Amino acid sequence: MRSYRTVLVTGASRGLGAALARELAARGYTVVMAARSADDLRAVAEPLQADHGERVQTMTLDLRDNAALMGAVAAVEARVGPLDVLVNNAGIGTYRPLGEWSAQDIADCVQVNLTAPMLLSRAALPGFVARRHGMIVNIASDLSRRHLAQMAPYVATKAGLLGFAGSLLREVKASGVKVSTVLPGIIDTAFNGAQEGSKQESWSLRPAVLAARVVDLLELPEHVVIDELTIHPMQQDF
Repeated sequence: MRSYRTVLVTGASRGLGAALARELAARGYTVVMAARSADDLRAVAEPLQADHGERVQTMTLDLRDNAALMGAVAAVEARVGPLDVLVNNAGIGTYRPLGEWSAQDIADCVQVNLTAPMLLSRAALPGFVARRHGMIVNIASDLSRRHLAQMAPYVATKAGLLGFAGSLLREVKASGVKVSTVLPGIIDTAFNGAQEGSKQESWSLRPAVLAARVVDLLELPEHVVIDELTIHPMQQDF
């Protein structure tokens, strides 16, 4: 039986985040879709709101704004009640040699991919621990556990996110709080840059397929947690 009701998803205006919002709403959750662009959020959310009404909410959130991150959970709870699940989905990165990453590029990558999930988790945990009920799901990457040239800052942040999540789980599981990390391979989204009609595009993980498996993590028995879930398309070289 599903025990979680309300879910906050970052990076919800496109790709996997949008697919997660659709899957969550279809399964009866109240989902708060967070992203930086109000226009992009609206484009994804309006069809969902037409089908699911007030169970689909949006909030603009810039993951580079630490003050906004620290207040995000309180803002969500003021609108929809206690938060049950935080999904740290948003991520940025690019494929190029380290010398072509500017200092700001590196800072933004660390902020969005690692600092923001840590601060949002910090904001959510007091309520989760007090209620002895809650879950954090981090969308990392299979690159958390393997190396890839031309993406050093991105790989570092995803390895860091996996380390953070594993340590945090051991810190909070005695309080009834779950922490799961998903390590997907190549996903068919704009982030991975597959060209339409290419072989990679034809076999990459579909966001809807991955989203369904992520939401399954929320529906395990309360005494069960999958701390790491790695998912690859069969054609990927891993």
